[in-house]
Amino acid sequence: MINTKPMSSKITQVYLIGLIVLLVFYGAILYNTILYAENKSGERRLAIAAPFHFTLFSQGHTGEIQIDPMMKIYDQYDILPSSIKRRLNRDWQGSMHFHFEDDTEYSAFAQQVMTQRGLAIVYALEDVDASEWEDVSFAIFQAVIFGLGLLIFIISALISVKMAKRISAPFSNLANQLKNNRNENENYAPLSVDGELSLELTQMLTGINSYRSRIQDAFTREKAFTRYVSHELRTPMTVVRGAISVLRLLKNDKAEKQYNRIDMAIIEMEQLIHTFLLLARDEDLLGLSTTISDDSIKNLLIDLEPTIKANQVSFHQQVQCEFSLSVQPLLFSAIVKNLLKNAVNCSVGGNVDLFISPQRIDVIDNGVGLDAKPRGYEGFGIGLNIVRDICEKYQWQFSLKSNKNKGCTASIIF
Repeated sequence: MINTKPMSSKITQVYLIGLIVLLVFYGAILYNTILYAENKSGERRLAIAAPFHFTLFSQGHTGEIQIDPMMKIYDQYDILPSSIKRRLNRDWQGSMHFHFEDDTEYSAFAQQVMTQRGLAIVYALEDVDASEWEDVSFAIFQAVIFGLGLLIFIISALISVKMAKRISAPFSNLANQLKNNRNENENYAPLSVDGELSLELTQMLTGINSYRSRIQDAFTREKAFTRYVSHELRTPMTVVRGAISVLRLLKNDKAEKQYNRIDMAIIEMEQLIHTFLLLARDEDLLGLSTTISDDSIKNLLIDLEPTIKANQVSFHQQVQCEFSLSVQPLLFSAIVKNLLKNAVNCSVGGNVDLFISPQRIDVIDNGVGLDAKPRGYEGFGIGLNIVRDICEKYQWQFSLKSNKNKGCTASIIF
């Protein structure tokens, strides 16, 4: 599934995720730093004070001595509390911090000094709990830190949203211009974007304007070519029509059938030229309408009757009801004729069915299908391309698909 969130939302999302990660990271660092600094401070304080009190052992004192409500000193390992002995080796010297399962904490310091028994390792223990913050005070401190972090998060989020909108504004502006200029009457003038442009956006805008210029040039050439070709074709057709009129004055009954065929070909050519001109022009054809009924379709298909008979095709048409369709009459005629001509030429000796309703057109045949060419008929000709162009002009849906058994179905949904 394509993610269609605006660019500003995506940029804001990235900023906020990064901000949350940073806040959590630095919050954890702050919490652990406080605990670490507290422990190291206790160890350092004990390492400074304990040697001063160890002189009592040099003066003849022995055993366990209570220095103050927090500190005790011991002249031998065996009289240490059992919980401490389980964590200390007999020969250990230095400072260490202990955190026990019952949430009590102690700092320990050991040093070799001269006693009445000679050189011996003596110990100092300090109850850290007595000097640490109370749980309520620490909870208040944590709440204050959390509140400050939340405030920083909100301020940073607002700044991130504003920056994201500022960064994405030129891209959104360009996207809106492209979205609003998708109609067929667009002149493909160069686009411009206000605001501070990045290098990438400048390159994108240059590329888009280059393509728009090329498209405009192609449309101009196409329209000019269509007009020129139409004009040049009409001149010889006028000459042919005049020549046929002169020949008819000779009263040659044997040639009258051929004259009629030439007249029909000229009429078909004129309709084709007119269709090309309607497709090439930027005129608004939506105001025109065509009344569609069973009789109008029969009149429309008179020109195809010789081809239907020649190909021995069984043809059936069904118009669901009489209705009016917003389409230029000649373009609707071109759609129906080209779809049927394609089906008839692909279904020699077969069946062709035409179904028309206010919602769609379906032409169903049992011919060679899409994967093969009928004998004597080179592909599907220019007819289906004309049908596609007309459908694009009116924003109709055109599809051509193979049937399960044989042949294919051409459908147009209005």
